[in-house]
Amino acid sequence: MSFDKNYLKFIDGRKVMSDKLFQSESNRVKPADAFITASKEVLHELVHTTSGIDGVLLASTDGFEVNSIFQKDYDAGKLSAVGSSILALVQALTNEAQLTGCRSVILDAEDGKIMISAVPNKNQPMIVVVVTKQQVLLGQIMHGMNKAIKALQELDEKYHA
Repeated sequence: MSFDKNYLKFIDGRKVMSDKLFQSESNRVKPADAFITASKEVLHELVHTTSGIDGVLLASTDGFEVNSIFQKDYDAGKLSAVGSSILALVQALTNEAQLTGCRSVILDAEDGKIMISAVPNKNQPMIVVVVTKQQVLLGQIMHGMNKAIKALQELDEKYHA
């Protein structure tokens, strides 16, 4: 195996791999400011028209927060990272089970639920994470999420085309 000379360095006269080998440049593109502003309104609408939601988060598929509205003290950065990882794992699992188009995951805990859904934007795919109380109507939450996802897709077309 050969390495680019930029990935090698010398320490005490020995040739060793540089830390650069494990650093990758990201092709991540920040969403447009107008998209971020408009997406906040979509999240606000979801939280305030759907009962039982404690918080909602919009994140990039690589786990970076775009926007969030929480009624409790949540760490949006951690929820973004873990949420995108969970959705990616579930998508891999569904592929192994020869199912197609994994769109969402529902996690049921003793004191609440978390719903993670893909936002299949054409230009900048994202995820939505919704944290709810335990006693909620899942159909109502799913309907609100689907409405929000459709609005986010329209905003993606408008601001990222």
